[in-house]
Amino acid sequence: MDLTSINNKNITSMFIKNDDTDLWKGLAVEGGGTKTTAVVFQGLELLGFGSSGSSNFVEVGKRAENAIERAVRQALRMAQLDLSDIDRASFALAGIGDSPRFTEIGERMVKGIFRNAIVVNDGVAACKLAHIDMDGGTLVAGTGNVAYIQKSGQMRRLAGWGWFFGDEGSASYIGRKALTMATRAVDGLVESRLPEEVESFFGKPLREVIERFTRRPNKRAIASFARIVDGLAERGDPASILIMNEVIEYLDSMLKRIKREVDRVAGTGGVFKSRLVRRKFPDLTVYESYQTVIGSVILLLENVTEEDRTQLLKQLDELRGKSRRGSKF
Repeated sequence: MDLTSINNKNITSMFIKNDDTDLWKGLAVEGGGTKTTAVVFQGLELLGFGSSGSSNFVEVGKRAENAIERAVRQALRMAQLDLSDIDRASFALAGIGDSPRFTEIGERMVKGIFRNAIVVNDGVAACKLAHIDMDGGTLVAGTGNVAYIQKSGQMRRLAGWGWFFGDEGSASYIGRKALTMATRAVDGLVESRLPEEVESFFGKPLREVIERFTRRPNKRAIASFARIVDGLAERGDPASILIMNEVIEYLDSMLKRIKREVDRVAGTGGVFKSRLVRRKFPDLTVYESYQTVIGSVILLLENVTEEDRTQLLKQLDELRGKSRRGSKF
């Protein structure tokens, strides 16, 4: 598989065409650095919903498979079905396409759950959610970051270089930069409340926090500090303002890059919840992270309209609410 380009025809041709979509049942999964979402559906009707923790196998290893299986079990239970009742499946996961090795690992993991599943990066599902089969681009700014442009039936990837060399504009980047700025504040190089906030959030002295993440990097834990940084920036903390301005500048540059090729642009991911970010991009269409699973549904369906997508999203919220009332998720 080409790691940066996907042909829509290659995706849809993986299953035998059936003009009556009401005859088969589908499973759609979307998983990123923070959470995993699964839905079971038949035609344009969602039958079940499930959610769990991170399924970014690059970061969490074997726990990713456990997270996927947990979300799938919940969705099947709500739909009152077994996995053997599922005819088609699509899995949109962070890590797919990051490298040939990571793609092989992810595909092997998925095939162990559903042998004939479509397996793509979660950014592909985000792009499908926003644009269906129309030309357009989507920037994902969540725990990590990636972007996809869909043009003339081709899906092409930008960014998504991982949190060591890239992931600018993501929550993990914000958290990592904040830890660096906290050390600078302690050394008297910048003015900031970050050292105190780091120690309060992680429950340890700054040097112990730095030592912990140096020995055992934890992308999700570091990303979770991003909301604190965002709040500090809104309250005028100088170092936090520098971080958020850098993030906004990167997001702006990526959105402009996408617009050089397509007119339709959308965003998704927790970073777009920041009021500082939203003020910069007030007209940008932004989807919630959990809604990306509908893009995974769209990968399996044909001739989906924008009205169909609206109904699918409405059903998703209804099932999500039902799931929250009935379980710890």
